[in-house]
Amino acid sequence: MTILVLNTGGSSLKYKLYRMPEETVLARGDIDRLGTDRAVLTHHAAGREPLREETPVPDHLSGIRRVLELLCHPEHGVLNGLAELSAVAHKLPHGGAEVSGARLVDGAVEAALERFARVVPVHNQPALTAIRCLRELLPDTPQAGTFETHFHLTHPPARYRYAVPESWYTEHAIRRYGFHSCAHRYAAGEAERLLGARYPALRLVNCHLGSGTSVCGMVDGRSVEISSAFTPQAGTPMSTRSGDFDPFVLTYLIEEAGFTAAELNRVLTKESGLLGVSGVSGDMRDIEAAAAAGNQRAQLAIDLFVVNILRWVGVCLTATRGLDVLSFSGGIGENSPLLRERVCAELDWCGVWLDPERNEAGATGVLSADDSPAAVLVVKVDEEIIVARDAAALLTGA
Repeated sequence: MTILVLNTGGSSLKYKLYRMPEETVLARGDIDRLGTDRAVLTHHAAGREPLREETPVPDHLSGIRRVLELLCHPEHGVLNGLAELSAVAHKLPHGGAEVSGARLVDGAVEAALERFARVVPVHNQPALTAIRCLRELLPDTPQAGTFETHFHLTHPPARYRYAVPESWYTEHAIRRYGFHSCAHRYAAGEAERLLGARYPALRLVNCHLGSGTSVCGMVDGRSVEISSAFTPQAGTPMSTRSGDFDPFVLTYLIEEAGFTAAELNRVLTKESGLLGVSGVSGDMRDIEAAAAAGNQRAQLAIDLFVVNILRWVGVCLTATRGLDVLSFSGGIGENSPLLRERVCAELDWCGVWLDPERNEAGATGVLSADDSPAAVLVVKVDEEIIVARDAAALLTGA
């Protein structure tokens, strides 16, 4: 079985081609600056020379068509023809509570993506575009998808309901959903693989820290708490997104400064978070360098980020009722020893003892001291393999 997994953004397209159930990666690549005359495509196929090209890619249809061409290319491809594709699978952002989990793409899936496109416009619309492009290019190939909310939809109502009028929930689906399901599922699987024998009833808090962030509490591989909520913008501050704050700030700004909804959306998603506090960048590497050079706003951004991560770790601990494993994933979680050290230093009271040398080395795997009561992990997540596994299970009925 051969499954192509797509992760589609507004100006990017990432892909992996898997042979399942072996989980062999046959090809992978991405297109950056999609929608421009100077898009950059990188393509790696097993046993072939890697390809990098700068080329016009005016839209998603052109980008997906180019990917399909490369998969069958005599020099760069691994397929004899597109008929060898068993399915195309998507990482789907948000379809609400009624349409979630792993699904074959049908009218209900598309309608759900349309409905919640106003909630996550940066994410849902590109996914819909990719689905429709593939229906045109590969009309006989099944499409599947895994929703990024699905892992958290088993939470009880007391955890997902807001204290707002009932009609907001029943008519407008206003509730907590939670995101980064594929990343947190993968982290749970890695913790079980590495440490399951040590902790039979594994209580895990995963800090998925990147341009988007979320902190998830899990017990025995099941989500019991999540920092993200109605949208992926909730929870901790992020690269350019605000995270949590008092919602009445918005009504105040509307009345005091005359902000429109569009202006508030732009500021909260593009000009806030680590960028808004530091004034330097939304990239933690730039912020750490500026802080080391004495920039006080950059230092405040790091301090604020750590405090908010810890706040949500604490919330998760009330749901997990203890801690066996603290894990870090995402670009910042994987690559910032400073951030890991700052977070772990504040959690020594619950048995988190980081090994300084392992932390500085920065490899994935166990970074805690040998005698630490709780383990510390760094996990390089593979969201695409979660989507591929789900698609294979749908196709085989497993």
